Amino acid sequence: MKITRSATLPAGVEEAFAVIATQRYQQAKVEAQAPRATATVTDQAGGSVLVRSVRHLPTTGMPGPVVSMVGDTLTITEQQTWRPAQGDGARHADLELTVAGVPLGLVGTITLSPTGAASSLSIDADLTCSIPLFGKKIEEAAKPAIEESIDHEVSQLTAHLA
Repeated sequence: MKITRSATLPAGVEEAFAVIATQRYQQAKVEAQAPRATATVTDQAGGSVLVRSVRHLPTTGMPGPVVSMVGDTLTITEQQTWRPAQGDGARHADLELTVAGVPLGLVGTITLSPTGAASSLSIDADLTCSIPLFGKKIEEAAKPAIEESIDHEVSQLTAHLA
């Protein structure tokens, strides 16, 4: 199932990425969504930056098959691997989201590109669940929560940059 999101940020790519690449911002971002969350930011060889977060969410209200697989808590791990800036200043990241105990995942890209004095943040990803008979229903149930999470992150970044 395709998930796409885009937003204009009130700062250039360098300023927006400088915030994205901080431990303080990433930890505050995930804690705002899930109090039992952790985030790490690690500089990699060649100028790449790895952002990794782990969120623990209650399964209340989730589809029965998910609750039966994972119990009362859903553990979601997200990894963003940001590559160095390109010639035009744009940055790209590989995005991967996994859910412990459930064959549900999200794989895609994040693009942070210049648009005049501002920047554009775009996410293009595929959400998949390989549970026979229930996979599509779980994808449909998970999609709004993932989109809401993305929108929340964009809103936090926008507020931080304003």
